[in-house]
Amino acid sequence: MKGWGLRRLAQAAHCDPGHLSRIERGLRHPSATLAKALDTALRAQGHLEALARKGDEEMRRRSLLVGVSTMTAALLTPVPAAGDALAALDAVLVDPLDESPAGVPALRASLQAGRREFRAVRYQELAQRLPSLVRAGEAVRHQARQSETAVADDLLAGAYGLAAELSIKLHEEGLAWTMADRAVRAARSSGHPRTVASAQRVLAIALRRSGHRTQAQHAVITAAHRLRDDTDLTHPRDASQYASLLATAAYTAAQTDRRDDAWAYVTEAQDALTRAGGPSGFTLNDLTLYRVGIARALGDYGQAVDHVRQVRIDALGGVERRVRFWEDAALSLMGRGRPDEAWAALQNARATAPQEVLYRPWARRLTADLLDSRVRLPGLPEFAAQVGVTH
Repeated sequence: MKGWGLRRLAQAAHCDPGHLSRIERGLRHPSATLAKALDTALRAQGHLEALARKGDEEMRRRSLLVGVSTMTAALLTPVPAAGDALAALDAVLVDPLDESPAGVPALRASLQAGRREFRAVRYQELAQRLPSLVRAGEAVRHQARQSETAVADDLLAGAYGLAAELSIKLHEEGLAWTMADRAVRAARSSGHPRTVASAQRVLAIALRRSGHRTQAQHAVITAAHRLRDDTDLTHPRDASQYASLLATAAYTAAQTDRRDDAWAYVTEAQDALTRAGGPSGFTLNDLTLYRVGIARALGDYGQAVDHVRQVRIDALGGVERRVRFWEDAALSLMGRGRPDEAWAALQNARATAPQEVLYRPWARRLTADLLDSRVRLPGLPEFAAQVGVTH
């Protein structure tokens, strides 16, 4: 609701702002009385008609508040260090201006540090950083001079986008959707095509993870086309981001068994990267890694294993991408009926990024499948006990 913070909305509906925040995240369901009070407050100010004119983005927020959306329950509870820090974002959603602005240089440095933590799969550390990072971003934006608003919006979009990405990793789907929605709004205010595209991609992933695959597909394809139209993809960085968006669209299509669409998006992404003439961010090697996940989502485990062999793991940038390789390799090999090789890949994932294996449910599901395989795998029972899987 443009112009309506949670505190103002709560006052209008005569309820606690923290309760509204939890509803927005999908952690609570509103009563009929509260839904009526919210609707009455909106109608009183004429905002209902404004929301209809604003389109899907603003309607999404209202649907969250009145309980239309259904959030997928978390499959894996974060350990307290990360869970408590993410819970602190509730307070940020209610009152984001409790912190004195740190200034643009300090905010940019903190955002860059947070991104490094994400790429290094240091989820606990990032979770603890995020509340102050988002507050600082809101404070900088609130006090920015007119000439600085675009930069402030750009940084704020980055902060919310990073919060959404971590929430996705930790299976906090309601929080991920909320943070991604705020990232998109800040990005659009910035007017930077790359920032908008990045925020839209995170929103699409959040939508997909909460079961809204059609909306996710629309969001990411729209973002890709807008980036193409706004930039003509003349810079390698724009072509790289365009290819990344198409790869996300391809994986989303694969999850709904739209095989032809999935591989068509991959082909288009490859063409864009080839025309770019040089690596910049998302590369052809990264696209090959996406091919693994797409083939696996389509049930083509033999093809997925073939793509695994084509990925140059040494050329994957950052721990997060390397552990994603081991995840895809392990799941593909298990699907192909090779539990011993899948177990070896799972151990490589743990060695590469212990927090990835600790927080993500794929490792638990795979561990349970390995136990069910009845193949003697040295060290598996001890590992299963560590991650809380019983047979």
